[in-house]
Amino acid sequence: MVITEITILVNRKLDLELVKEKIIEANLRFPVYLLDFNDHYQIDFESDYEEWELNQALLDIFPGYEFVSGLRNGRKEIRLEISRKHSPFSTDNWGRPLESPMNETKYLVKKSKKESNEFSPVVKVLFEADEVDYHVNIIPGIAREPERNTERKGFLILDEFRTNEPNEETAFFKDKLYDKPIDAFHAGYWKMQELVSEDFKQYQEDKKKEIRRQQRIPRKIIRAFIKAANERDVEGLMANLDETVTFTKLRSFRLESELKGKESFKEYLESPDEDFCGKEMKIRSSWSFKEPMIEIGVKYYPKETEGKDRTPGMLKFRQITFKMVENRIYSITEHIRFD
Repeated sequence: MVITEITILVNRKLDLELVKEKIIEANLRFPVYLLDFNDHYQIDFESDYEEWELNQALLDIFPGYEFVSGLRNGRKEIRLEISRKHSPFSTDNWGRPLESPMNETKYLVKKSKKESNEFSPVVKVLFEADEVDYHVNIIPGIAREPERNTERKGFLILDEFRTNEPNEETAFFKDKLYDKPIDAFHAGYWKMQELVSEDFKQYQEDKKKEIRRQQRIPRKIIRAFIKAANERDVEGLMANLDETVTFTKLRSFRLESELKGKESFKEYLESPDEDFCGKEMKIRSSWSFKEPMIEIGVKYYPKETEGKDRTPGMLKFRQITFKMVENRIYSITEHIRFD
């Protein structure tokens, strides 16, 4: 006698009542065990028949799902699984042990979507925040097969990826005739990547040039400001200041003084108390542009080192931050960290 042991694992607990209904409708002549685990239910029973109809009954309550024998990857959710195996005590009609006892498991998962051959010939590429369109242009083609005296129809890739309107003289790649447009598209996608890499390098170069162009005047204004400070040229210092300019001095990140207005800053520069000018400041190589703020580092030798053999260890360093809008300076902040 053949006895089949059947186990159903229900991985969503809310599905249990639906599965129970179908088991009850099957009119099984054996007891059915329901085991409640933390994250799933397990249903066990034995039958003298494999109860294949139960598979279809379960599919009826889960539209859009299918039973599969194996899982190609672990990304699909297993709604439930049903296992069948012949009891080790099963025998054939002659009382002999079964030569090939059953032992199989089916998994209920969402139906796989059929692979679509439809595609857009446009490939969008991000160059940082800028989106650039490239195009895989495909045309019908024919390959002659002299050995068979036949012609094979297929598809070719045009050697033009920047526009979707190539002219009639545009060349095509002669390495292969593709059977399907989707095959030509995938091949064209790989062929275009060398061109995209070249375009991206040019994009970066153009961006650097544009940044240098945009920064040229602000750099010129700041260099002139530092030069005027070194020469105690008050008029030169005033040249590109807005009337509302503020001059702030921070020492170890704490506010030491603050002047508001162009005239107040001028009075400070002309007073005996000023200590911003005449330092022979040199701008260090690193500039920080975070519009509208521009930060520079300066280095200089203090006055007490004049006439002495100066060494790098004697250098003083300060950071100066400018707020600049449309080439006008609206604020100057001097950061003194160590003195």
